[in-house]
Amino acid sequence: MGQSKIDDVDAQFPGSARASRALSGASPESSEEIRYSKRRLPHFERPWAKYAVSFSTHQRHSLTPPERNIVLRSLLYGHERLQYELYIACVMPDHVHLLFEPQIKEETATSHTIFWSLSEILHGIKSSTAHRINKICGATGPVWDKESFDRLIRSQSDLEEKFSYICRNPWDAKVVDQNEDYPWLWTQEISSARAPKTAGEARALPEI
Repeated sequence: MGQSKIDDVDAQFPGSARASRALSGASPESSEEIRYSKRRLPHFERPWAKYAVSFSTHQRHSLTPPERNIVLRSLLYGHERLQYELYIACVMPDHVHLLFEPQIKEETATSHTIFWSLSEILHGIKSSTAHRINKICGATGPVWDKESFDRLIRSQSDLEEKFSYICRNPWDAKVVDQNEDYPWLWTQEISSARAPKTAGEARALPEI
């Protein structure tokens, strides 16, 4: 990708692999009365929990740069609407990595706190991007497969490990060279477009 195209993506996505954005710190305390929900994959959703999720394109179809722009823009839209706190997102050619924390959806009249569920969040991302990708391609049919990886983050070391893995993925997968920018990697605060060696080198993370 030429420098002018990278600069265009930078302008569209502040906080991507060439810009900075402040990280917000630790999450608030949870309410005593929380509605829990059971997910298809084997864990309970918890208030103020963080999740690492990956999903692939249907039959590993490769996304074009404009299609990757659509996906990244959709991921940031949910973050900006406060459906979830997005810590890192990476749109690879044929799959997507996310590390995020669902936020409060509503408080009921009986003082129950309802969080955005993983199913709601991921359905919104997949349905909106599939519609827009099919539209620009003049195609129909599935764009995404079901989530291939869905993990509840249980410790600070787990958080740092997943963050570092996602952050390094384009370079470790040899999608780009070690000194080459990858515009479809976004974090809340990033100082270098090159692959960091550790999560600590990349940026600060909230405490679990």
